[in-house]
Amino acid sequence: MSIVRRLWQRILKPTYFVGKDMEGNKYFEHPNANNGRSKRTVKYRKNEDMWTYVASGKRLPVQWSAWLTHTRPDPPSIEELQADLTRQQRVKLNAAILEAKDEAERAHREQLETPSHHSQIETQPSSVSQNVPRDQGLELRQPDQGSKVQTRDPWAEALKGSDEPRSWTPVARRR
Repeated sequence: MSIVRRLWQRILKPTYFVGKDMEGNKYFEHPNANNGRSKRTVKYRKNEDMWTYVASGKRLPVQWSAWLTHTRPDPPSIEELQADLTRQQRVKLNAAILEAKDEAERAHREQLETPSHHSQIETQPSSVSQNVPRDQGLELRQPDQGSKVQTRDPWAEALKGSDEPRSWTPVARRR
């Protein structure tokens, strides 16, 4: 392309720099001569970066993608991009905390399901009730020590009788 032609295109179709993102990609707007919809483009920081974005290895910020597709009329500011980046970091931290709590609860449940002695089953309050502060008015009910409620001990029953399976005969009910 000749120098004269490039100069002529720059005069007729100017390109306006709109902004850049946190990774150094630059965004431009090319106005339409017929007062129609303008063309919006991105120039990647390095030419090699274009292929990582095209191959979905990286993604452009959501705010800039919305601006490029004319979903958003105004380009995002640097402060907005930084706020979104801190929000994403906060979400990742919260997700890691929740995963750690789930893993601890799963390990606690597995510990309860596999008791060490058949005659003694240790029960502990769940981790959810341990995290509830007492000053909120929520109290855990302790079982009454003097209550006459009898609980069935399946291990005691198993030790009395044989472990052989018995036949089962269903009983018909009248409706």
